[in-house]
Amino acid sequence: MHIVGGLYRELCEVPSWDSTMGSGVRAALAAMTLSPDVELSTFASLADQPAVTEIRSRGIVVNVQPRASAIVFAYFHPLSFPHIEPPRGDIEVKGSILVTGDAVLRFGFIEGDAVVTANRAVYDPQTWRNPPSFWANGSTANELALVMNELELRHIAGIDELATAAQLVLQRERACAIVVKRGTRGASIYEATGKVTHVPAYRSNRVFKLGTGDVFSAVFAVYWAEKNLSPAEAADLASRSVSVYCDTLTFEFDEPSLRLRQPVSPGEGGKVRLEGAIRSLGQRYLMEETRCALRELGIEVLAPELNPASLEESADATLIINNELSAQAWTRITQDAANAVPVIILNEHSMDAFDLHYATLITEDFTTAIYFAAWAAEEAVAPR
Repeated sequence: MHIVGGLYRELCEVPSWDSTMGSGVRAALAAMTLSPDVELSTFASLADQPAVTEIRSRGIVVNVQPRASAIVFAYFHPLSFPHIEPPRGDIEVKGSILVTGDAVLRFGFIEGDAVVTANRAVYDPQTWRNPPSFWANGSTANELALVMNELELRHIAGIDELATAAQLVLQRERACAIVVKRGTRGASIYEATGKVTHVPAYRSNRVFKLGTGDVFSAVFAVYWAEKNLSPAEAADLASRSVSVYCDTLTFEFDEPSLRLRQPVSPGEGGKVRLEGAIRSLGQRYLMEETRCALRELGIEVLAPELNPASLEESADATLIINNELSAQAWTRITQDAANAVPVIILNEHSMDAFDLHYATLITEDFTTAIYFAAWAAEEAVAPR
């Protein structure tokens, strides 16, 4: 399996994370547990050499093209938009890496490009900002599969309706399949034959979002491009592997363990009631950030403290994000619990045991709380 992708330092404040990964490195580490021979081609600076040495010590062949400096992606939390250093406009764009192989996974770069010659290629552009066609730089493949999220597909196609956008891009890119990652709703696989398959997301006890897309693309590429599984089978194993990675931050994807992962069964139109105090700037920021993160997942958010007009609406799940709640908020929560509405609590500080007894699920992690609430709301409206 030949992977061509970025080597970048990743920083995160909450939870604390400092690791040199990037799409290429993480994908190579994921693939090496499934493939006998993994080769990584990437750009790296002199400052990145300790990371390159560490990757090679894992048994991965690493081919490096030089760049001027390390590149850092810094996140406040895993769902936040990253700050990039150096700024994109100051990053010197290098030439293209040339890669030839039977099975190749190509990621988009911010500091260069990759020209691929492959029997089977998987292309993950990693951006919605005018992503180039796989073929535009002279890359070739006998069979091509694309992996992207809904936002990327809609920008490439210029069409909002997912199935129509997928069919347009399939034809335009002369691809065998497009795997469209859909967050809490799993993934949809559109094939050139006209076949459409949906695979679920799989539940984890925690959700660490940094790099989940890299893991998905790597596992999909191994199973489709190298092991010749169907696109749908490969995508399902990739989705299961993401669940393992979120739980453990390891790359141990043995198939017996993957088969034990439990699917999320979402419906459309789930609503989350968001409860929290807004007395301080910090509390207000957390409320706004939580509402934004849920909306990004396609969830309708009822936030009575931010929008009193939502007071009378019923919710499919409730998310509590701090313990300085008003009496009115506790009345709503008590009523939700009595009506068997799932109650998820983000317990970053030590909440009173009285407060916690309402909880269906409790977590200390912000991203995990967001996903638990989204899963609960969507499963509540799923067809029975």
